[in-house]
Amino acid sequence: MDMLAGVTVEFWHWWILACVLLVLEMLVPGIIFLWLAIAAAISGIALLAVPSISPELQLIGFGVLSVISVLAGRRVLRPGRSGTSDEDVSSASSSLVGKTAILTEKTVNGQTRQSVYGSSWLLVAERDLPKGQKVRVSAVSGSKLLIEPINTDI
Repeated sequence: MDMLAGVTVEFWHWWILACVLLVLEMLVPGIIFLWLAIAAAISGIALLAVPSISPELQLIGFGVLSVISVLAGRRVLRPGRSGTSDEDVSSASSSLVGKTAILTEKTVNGQTRQSVYGSSWLLVAERDLPKGQKVRVSAVSGSKLLIEPINTDI
């Protein structure tokens, strides 16, 4: 029994499916629908180039293209290939070494939390420092900035 007998699929049907899949991609977390949309668009291009492709062969081609595009997408978006790495983050935070700030709160047990250059940090000093003290970042340790007071008397 031929389930697709009498069914006519035009190239633009595949392109509409590709658009619907792209909308789903925007609405649903994950990146699976993008690759399926690419496969649907390629299926539409193939049907435009060769209009005599049967609906069964179109579906098989779409399935194969979907698998290929998903595998290619996973390879492209493999973890660690996003353009950033741990080295980028550490070099950005280590660029704070030598920068100065003024304490917005006094340190308690040598510690306080405050925003430094747009990010919230735990500031750690060797001793308690008063509010308004000018400090210099001497090192970065994870999410802590090690600070030392700057003597303003000199």
